[in-house]
Amino acid sequence: MSSRSLSDALRQQRHFDCYLSELGTLMGRTIQRDELGSREHAVEMRVAAQDFLAQSSTGCQINFADRKSERFKRFLQRLTEANPSSVYVWTPRTIDCGTFLVSSLDAIAFDFPFAINDEGVLSFATSDLRDRLLLDFSHAFADQEIMKVETQGPSWARIIY
Repeated sequence: MSSRSLSDALRQQRHFDCYLSELGTLMGRTIQRDELGSREHAVEMRVAAQDFLAQSSTGCQINFADRKSERFKRFLQRLTEANPSSVYVWTPRTIDCGTFLVSSLDAIAFDFPFAINDEGVLSFATSDLRDRLLLDFSHAFADQEIMKVETQGPSWARIIY
């Protein structure tokens, strides 16, 4: 085994339980290893996702708690209507552990806790890799929990929160 593949395997092993926990929280159920795509597919997706950097985006900042609001639910519904493709769930550990595909944004439990991951980042890309929703959550002044909501792509960037 090469040192690179050994390093990749060790990183996967170190992050795997945490990754399954993140996904389980987002899905509201236990996720099994065999539900994941390969790490190689994750790398291919990351390369393809570089196109998002060149696309227009729309963003806003909201209170983290607002992700449970009716307004946020309507926003997600408009995204789904604009591009109803299945969605890849992307966390900071996806690159080490493999991709995870769900039927739509509707399948995701957006009532996840603020501490779902240390990085404070979740991303959802349509399976056609045309649109992406990025959630970047952090603390603001006075320890207020906030979340940047950014949409990219030909269908989703035009959807305003």
